[in-house]
Amino acid sequence: MAEEIPGGKEEAGLEVETPPSEGKDLSEAIAQARDLVNTFVKTIKAFRLYPAENPSLIGFREQLYRKLQLFLNQYHSLTLKIGESDLSYQGVPLYENPDLKTSLTIVLYKDGLRELHFMEGLEEWELDGLIDLLKRSESINQMEDDLVTLMWEKDFLHIGYLATDEYLEEMPVIIPEDAGQFREKLNFEPLAENVLRDLGEGAEGEEFDYYELLKEVESPRPPSVDRSVYFLTPEELEGLRKEVEAEVAPTFVFNVIDILFEILALEKTPGPFQDAANVLLKLLDALMTLGEFQKAGDLLTRVNIILNTYELEDWQVQIIQQLPEKAGDVSRIERIGRILEKSDGARLEEVNRYLVLLKPNAVQPLIKILGGLNNSKARRMLCEVLIEIGKGHTDLIIPFIDDPRWFLVRNITYILGRIGKETSLPPIQKAMNHQEPRVRREAVQALGLIGGPKASALLGKALADGDVRIRCMAALNFAKVGKKASLPALLETIQGKEFSKKDAAEIKAFFDAIGMVGSNEAIQSLQKLLEQKGWFSTGKRDDLRLGAAGALALIGTPEARAILEAGRNSKDESIRLACTQAMRRKTI
Repeated sequence: MAEEIPGGKEEAGLEVETPPSEGKDLSEAIAQARDLVNTFVKTIKAFRLYPAENPSLIGFREQLYRKLQLFLNQYHSLTLKIGESDLSYQGVPLYENPDLKTSLTIVLYKDGLRELHFMEGLEEWELDGLIDLLKRSESINQMEDDLVTLMWEKDFLHIGYLATDEYLEEMPVIIPEDAGQFREKLNFEPLAENVLRDLGEGAEGEEFDYYELLKEVESPRPPSVDRSVYFLTPEELEGLRKEVEAEVAPTFVFNVIDILFEILALEKTPGPFQDAANVLLKLLDALMTLGEFQKAGDLLTRVNIILNTYELEDWQVQIIQQLPEKAGDVSRIERIGRILEKSDGARLEEVNRYLVLLKPNAVQPLIKILGGLNNSKARRMLCEVLIEIGKGHTDLIIPFIDDPRWFLVRNITYILGRIGKETSLPPIQKAMNHQEPRVRREAVQALGLIGGPKASALLGKALADGDVRIRCMAALNFAKVGKKASLPALLETIQGKEFSKKDAAEIKAFFDAIGMVGSNEAIQSLQKLLEQKGWFSTGKRDDLRLGAAGALALIGTPEARAILEAGRNSKDESIRLACTQAMRRKTI
C-alpha cells in the first residue's frame, strides 16, 4: 500500500495537474524534463562531492532552480516516478543507473519513495532543503531516520512525494523465516565411510571434540586439503535442525499460551481463571523484554477474539479486559520507550501493530514517550498509533497542547487534526497563537481537516499571519472549508494596496483559493485585476494578471471562460499571455 503525501502531509487545496498527454506538447515536455533531471542529478552529485564552501555549488543550484521554474511555469507540475534504478516522467525513463554505489534512485527507492512532485510556486528554501536531504541521504542512520520521515518534518509547500507505508507492507528478511525454509536452503553431501569412521572414533577412542573441528573449519586451509571431512553426517545434521527449530519456534512457550487460552475458554471458577490471566500477562511481559512485538500482538489479538466471540460471565470479561489495560500501564510503556530509543530496537511496523491494540489508558504514557524520543521514525509511528487509539478520547490528548516543547505541541496538533473532532478546536486555536511557525502551520492544516464554521473563522484570522507559508496554507484551507463564505475575505485581501507587494507564491495561492470556491461572484473583481493598467511595476502586474486569469480558469463557468477567451485576443501582450496560459493550464 502507498500513501500520497503532498508537501509531507495531506496539503489541503494543492492541486497537482497533469502535463500534456499527447502530440508535440508531450514531446516538448519530456525533452525539457530529461534536461531538468540531468541537471538535478548533477547538482546532487556536486553537493555530495564538493565541500559546502565551494562557489561552484551556487551555480549548480541556481541552474537547477531556474530550469525547475521554467518547467513549472509552463506545465505547472512535475511528477517523477522513482524506480529501483531509474527516474521516469510520463512513463518515459529519463535517468537510469543500476550501480549500487553511484545511483541516486536506489537510495530514494530503498527508503520507500516512489514519486517526487514539484508544484508551481516552488520557493528557493524548499529546493535548498531537498538538496540538503538528498546530499545527506547516504549517511542517514536507517535505524533512526529515513528520507520519508525527514521530508515529512520539512513542511514543504510545493514539494510532495508518494511513499510506501512501512507499517502496512511486509518487510524483507535476511534470515530464514522458519525451520522449513532453513531446511530447503541447506545442502549437504554424504561422507565417505572412512571419514564417518574417523569422526566417530576420534583419537584413541576419545569423544570427538566438535568445537575444535569448528575452529579448524574457520581457519584458512591450503587448497590441497580434502574439505569433504568437514561435511556434517546425517545424524549431526538432524541434531542441528532440531536446535534451529527450537530457536526459531519455541513450541514450549506457544503450547503454554495455547493451554492458557483453553483454560480461559473452559474454566468457570474465578480463582484458576484469574491465575491463567496472570500467567498470560507475565508471558506478555517476557515477550516485551525480548522485543517480540509481533508475538505480543498476536497474544492481544487472541484476547480480543475471546472478548468479542465467547459467551462470558461479567466477572470473566472483567478479568480478561485487564490484560490489554495492564499492557498500557506506565511502567510497561516506559519499557517500550527504552526499546524504541535504541538504534537496534524492534521493527517499528511490529510495534505499531501491537500498540494499536492497547486501551485508552495508554494514551498519556505514549505521549510522554513521544516527547522524549530522539528517533524521528519512532515519533512518526507513535503519532499514527495515538491517532488510532485516541479516537473518542481527545480529552486525554488535549492537556499536552500546553507543553513547553514546541515539537511535541506540533505533534499533538497533528494528532488532533487527524482525529478530526470539533472538540479539538480550542486547543488548536492555542496552537494558532504559538510563537513557533511550524506549530502554527500544523494548526492551519488541522483546521482544514476538521472543517466547519468555527474552523473557517480561525482560518480567516490566519490570513494575516506573519509567516508567508502560513498565509498561503490558510488561504487554500479557508477556501476548502469556508466555500462561498470565505470569498469576501479573500477578495478583500487581493484588492488591498499591499497585496501587489507580496511574493509571487503568495499571490498565486490567494488567487487559487478564490478559484477553488468556484463562484461567479468573484468574476467582476478578477476581470478588473486582469485588465488593470498602470499603478504596479511590470513584474507585479504580470503576477496579478496570471493569478486572476488562473482563478477564472479554476472557476470554469461559461462567464469566466468568456472573459479568458476575450483576453486571448487582447491588444495587451501580457493579458494575452496570462489568459492563454490559464486556459492551457485548465485543459491539460
